Amino acid sequence: MATNSGVRAGSASFHRIEPMLAASAPEPFDSPDKLFEIKWDGIRAIAVIEDGSVHMHTRGMKDISEPYHDIGKALLKAFKGENVVLDGEIIAMDDEGVPRLHRVMERWHQGKLARKPVPVSFEVFDILHRDGKSLMREPLYRRKAHLNECIEPNDLVHVCHYEEGEGVALFEAARDLGLEGIVAKDKSSKYEPGKRSKHWLKVKHSHSANLVVGGYTFGGGARKELFGSLLLGAYVGGKLQYVGSVGGGFSKQDLDVTYATITQLHTKACPFDVVPLVEKFSFWCEPVLAVQVNYGEFTEQRHLRFPIFSALRPDVSPTDCLLAAI
Repeated sequence: MATNSGVRAGSASFHRIEPMLAASAPEPFDSPDKLFEIKWDGIRAIAVIEDGSVHMHTRGMKDISEPYHDIGKALLKAFKGENVVLDGEIIAMDDEGVPRLHRVMERWHQGKLARKPVPVSFEVFDILHRDGKSLMREPLYRRKAHLNECIEPNDLVHVCHYEEGEGVALFEAARDLGLEGIVAKDKSSKYEPGKRSKHWLKVKHSHSANLVVGGYTFGGGARKELFGSLLLGAYVGGKLQYVGSVGGGFSKQDLDVTYATITQLHTKACPFDVVPLVEKFSFWCEPVLAVQVNYGEFTEQRHLRFPIFSALRPDVSPTDCLLAAI
């Protein structure tokens, strides 16, 4: 049975592992030294299996064992061995069969007793520990071999497919399927916990960014009882810089959950380094909530154009929302 009790003291460092992150590349490419994988539109998760229990946490170190308990149970069935630490992405499909982040977040907020929980699965693409031995200093191609030896895929647990050398073709296939993009990884790359490394490169079809909510405008029209738009920022040199607002893309559930959250974060002081010129009545918020938005472009004035709300990101630390990463 899956549990969120963690791991025993002797292995406490397992559940403190931050996932390795990919840097950005401007366009797809081929390379005989790379393994190319699909970039999934979900949430990153580290899974620790030990002594018949499963602990899962996000890149922000939040325990997600309970909301995704069915993945924990499936991991126990899939794993062959004594203990293991895995890295992967939790995904959920929309009605067209395309992975969508907002569906994963909807599941997060549903709770364990939901009558119709959003179906999710776990795409596993790396292994960090196996049977008491760290594998993080081993090259990626060896870790892939370990992964295939100890994981037997099932309905909820999948070992992520990869292509050797053929990045352009995989990118085009991902685009045709409506997927987010690809990740190119050095075959010889070691695992660098918590580091955004150029040994892993992501190439995306669309623009998206994780940003910090610094306030919101009061509603009007159809959502007058809620809010009009979120005021967003990103950090530069430890200061929160305003980058624009987002008012579109919210589902009814998004509106309800977001409003319930931001109304608990009111503060008198503006969190942005320069007070933005906002025509509508607004509230300032403590800068502790991250959201993901999709957008058309980023202007020379460092503002988003055509932003659309994608999802709340409780798994992302606001301090990781950097302007340099946009």
